[in-house]
Order: sequence, then structure tokens, then C-alpha cells
Amino acid sequence: MKIFSRAAWMGKRRSFRLQLRISFILISLIALLMSAILTYYGVLEILERKTNELSMQYFLQADDSINEFRQEIDKMTRQLLVDPKIQQFLDNNVTEIPAQIQLHREIMQEMDVYLGNYEYLDSIFVYAEDGRAIGVTGIKSELLKDDRKQGHFYSSSLHHQVLQTKLENDYPKMVWEGAHRKEDFGEALLGVKDGPMNLITAARAVKSLYQSLPSATLMINIREDKLFSLYNNLKSKLNGQIYICDGSGRVISHVNKRLLGNSSEVCAEIPANSPSGSIKKQDEQIVYYQVSGSDWTMVKEVPIGEFIEDIFNLRFQMLWIFGVTFAAALIASAIWIKKITKPMHNLMEAMGNVEKGNLDFTIEDNQMNEFSRLSGGFNRMSSGIRELIEQNRRVENEKIKVEIQMLQSQINPHFLFNTLNTIKWMAVVNKSDNITKSITALCNLLRPIFKNPALLCTLKEELEYADHYITILNYRYGEGIEIEYAVAEDALSCTVPRFILQPIIENAILHGFEYSGYAGKIRIEVEELPPFIVISVIDNGRGMSDENLQRVKEWMKSHKPEEQPESGEDAYGIGLANVYRRIRLNFPESPGLAISQLASGGSRVDLYIPKAEKLKS
Repeated sequence: MKIFSRAAWMGKRRSFRLQLRISFILISLIALLMSAILTYYGVLEILERKTNELSMQYFLQADDSINEFRQEIDKMTRQLLVDPKIQQFLDNNVTEIPAQIQLHREIMQEMDVYLGNYEYLDSIFVYAEDGRAIGVTGIKSELLKDDRKQGHFYSSSLHHQVLQTKLENDYPKMVWEGAHRKEDFGEALLGVKDGPMNLITAARAVKSLYQSLPSATLMINIREDKLFSLYNNLKSKLNGQIYICDGSGRVISHVNKRLLGNSSEVCAEIPANSPSGSIKKQDEQIVYYQVSGSDWTMVKEVPIGEFIEDIFNLRFQMLWIFGVTFAAALIASAIWIKKITKPMHNLMEAMGNVEKGNLDFTIEDNQMNEFSRLSGGFNRMSSGIRELIEQNRRVENEKIKVEIQMLQSQINPHFLFNTLNTIKWMAVVNKSDNITKSITALCNLLRPIFKNPALLCTLKEELEYADHYITILNYRYGEGIEIEYAVAEDALSCTVPRFILQPIIENAILHGFEYSGYAGKIRIEVEELPPFIVISVIDNGRGMSDENLQRVKEWMKSHKPEEQPESGEDAYGIGLANVYRRIRLNFPESPGLAISQLASGGSRVDLYIPKAEKLKS
């Protein structure tokens, strides 16, 4: 036994201090990594702010373009307000029908001129408060008389807003609304239905020079594509969706025309009384800006992955530096942790192997500490247990070998084989063919035992034994016994105990076919049920009584393989009990056999043989 010096022990204590220092180094590395993460997100926040500023610059340019466009429409409506023809239409003082027709034609022609000069105009309408309406589109013109004012326009929110202008003393104020269809205001008069919501409507109250209150509404419908082109041409290098929603949160301009008229969740989240700003969501940044002089809000949705693209290079550099540092720290920590925990790991692994029955496992530990003493004690304990088990195993193997030989060697095959050959030639001389064939089958049955006294044989040889045995019994009982096989080709090479099927077949014939004149069918099936192959012997005889079946099962359940049957068990002790004990003695891990009654009559015996089991020496 080695005795450790105090200097060596103190050296080991210093190694633990070094391990503690390494732990502090790892903690410092984590702190540096956290600093890097904070730096990364700080830079990210700066870039988000720069993105907001850049988006606001583009929004200001778009705001100028949209306001110029609105002023252009406002100027157009003022020109129409002072037009003499429209003034005459508002006064409604033309009584002669030819003159009315001529007036309407001239008004429509002037409206057509506007539509021709401005390609973005879709239609122009004038709705009088007395129910008269006149309008033109690019394809049709129409005059309507609706004395009861039951049309959609007169009940719309747009009509109500236009009339409110006289109450607010800001006549004639322009009213803007988006996401309209052609059929919403006037286009239904022209036979258009179910059109897209792609119109921006500008409307204002109008009156003649001789009227004190508004007597009609001038409405100009503008294609949404025009508004979209005003802000879409001002894209920045950042991708993302740009669209406009009104004060109610409805989308009035968008690249995806199917979204026109839908409520926007993003617009609903914009704080009230906030003309501009940004909202950060999980995977995108929302930048918004309210168009001056209106309730319209321009919105830009920028994916997070777009505006952080500029920091990818910085992030990669940081990740590279800290990746190398972390890898170095990881290697160092792995070496030291392995050195610290290796003895304990080896001890746990050894205990697990001993629990699984691997007593040859030993621990190699050259460290000069407490773990080496534990490892040495474990090795001595494992070696002692292994020697004790080996000693018991040798004794048990000798007992089992003697037991198997006693069970199988109940007759002398050599003497019997010579005697049968003598009888066979006597039968040949006397020309007794049935005796000759019976003895030949019996000789074929016994010849392998004489040549090879091994305890185990292949399944193919065992099936040949069964076939010879059936031949002998058919000569005895009158050719009434049939046998058939259902065996896969690759199962024929499996190893089974010799003469394991003969007792089962004998029981099936003597007890199952006794009342049928010893006539019936026996079927032998073999299937793989890893880690076993299951050999099933099935007969269509009368089967066993429930009492006998229960008695056999109880015997197999309560008796150990090495126990001999008692005197009262001789009826099945030489048959099923013999087979059960031989299987269990040769293959201790096998459950042996299982017996069951078939619903159609007859019995079934299943033998469980481990696959590829080697012959016991």
C-alpha cells in the first residue's frame, strides 16, 4: 500500500486552487460576453433611431407631393364651381326641355374635358339637393332625377360631412374619403356593380351666386394608383410596406389592392394626438407620419432583419472574437473539469457495469487522492464477487450437465441401433415390408444420436426427427396422422435441444387423438419473436381438460428447472415436464414453454428457444 507524503497532498490541494481560478476566468468570460451583447443591442437601438429619421425625411417629401396633389384637386373644383353651365344647373331655371338637354350635354362635355386632361380622374358628379344628379366617367355619362333622395349618396357619411361645412363657417371646405367603389357614389347610376375599392373621393358643397346655402355637392373620384405613385416613388434603401390609412384606421392606399378598405391593426395602435413617431413590434418596426392638413397617416412597416443589415459585419466580428475566446475557455475548462470528475465518473460507470452483471470491469486511477482509495476498494470488491460467482457457476454447470445427460441418456443408442439393424434384416429376409420401413424410420431417428451425441442440433434436423417419428406412429396406428410445417428457410439453421418435439407430438397423439382412432392433423409453425424463435406444435385433437392444463401450468410456475417431478406427476413429468426442464436448463433466460387450448378444439404448445444459442460445453 502506498503512503502519500504531505508535500504531494499539498500539491493536490494547490491543483484545486488552480481549478477555482479557472472557474473565475470562465465567469469573467461570461461577463465579457454580456458586455458584448449589451453593446450589440445598443448599436441596434442607434440604427433603429437612424432608420426612423431616414423614414421621416421620405415622409416629408411624400407629404409635399400629396399636398400639391390635393391643392391641384382643390383648384380644379373651384374652377368647376364658377363654371356658368354648372351655375345654371344649380339654379334650375331652364324650363324648356330642349334647352335643358343642351345644358346637360354642355356640362358633360366640360366634365369629359377634365377627364381627358387628367388621366388619374375616374369620374365627376354633381348631386343637387333637390334630387337631380349629373355625372360622367371615362365610358358613360348619365343624368338622374331622384326626388325622394333614396340613392346611396344622400345617406352616406360623405354627404353628411359635406353639409356640415356650412355649420362650421369654413365653406366651401374640401372633404376627402378613400376606399370607395364605383358604385358607392353615382357609379351605380351608370350600371357598374361590385367594383374594387380603389377610388379616392374629393367632395365639397357648392351653390349658385343667387343662393345663400349649398344646393349641391361636387364630387371628384380619383384613382388610388395616383395617390400610391406619389409616395411609392420615394422609397429608401430599406425595404418594407408603405401605405396610407385614414382617421378611422381604414387602409385607403396600399400596394396590395385587396387590403383597400380593410381596418389596419397597426393604424389602430398609433397613439392619438401623435402626428409622427414609431412603434416597435416583435419582428418589425412601424414608422408613421400624419399628412399635414388631413387625417391621413402614412405608415411604413420595416422588418427588423432589414434595418439591422448594416450591423451584420460588426456582429460577425464580435462573434468571431468572442467565439475564439469562448472556444479557448471551453477547451481549458473541459480539460480541468474532466480531470476533476474523471475518478467519480469512472466509479459511477464501474458501479453501473456491476449492476448489469459485468464483474470484469475495473477502475484505473493513478491520482494520489481520496478517489484512488475508493477505486482500489471497488476493484477488490468486484474481484471478490467475480471469483465467488465463477465458483458457484462452475458447480452449477457441472450439476446441470449431469442432469441433462441423465434426462437424455435413458437408453443406450448404440446397443439399440445394432439391435434394430438385426431385426430389420430379419424382416427383409421374411419380406415383411411394413416392419422393414418402420425399423428404417426408427434407425433414421436414432442414427444422428449414434454419430453425434451433442445435446443440441439444428431445427432442420429436429424436424426430420419429427417426420421419422410420425412415420413410425402411422405404421402403428394406421396412417391416420398428418403433419405439416410452416417454417421460414432462414430459421432451419437455428439451434434447438435434440428430441425437443418428440414428447410434444407423442402427447398430442396419445391424448388428443385417442378417441378419434388416432387420426388427426399436427401443424408445426416457427416464427421469430426476438430474442427468441417460437416453435408451435398445434393439433386438432380433443385437447387437455381444464384441470390438467391448470395443473401443468402450476407445476411449471412453482418448480425450478433442476427439480425432479414428484411421483404423482409422472404422467407429464416424462413429457411436458421433461421438455420444460430441458429448455430451462439449456437456456435459463427462456420462459420455457406455454400451453393453451384452441377455441376450435385441440391444443397449442409454444416453445421459446433463444436464437443463435451456442451449444453448452
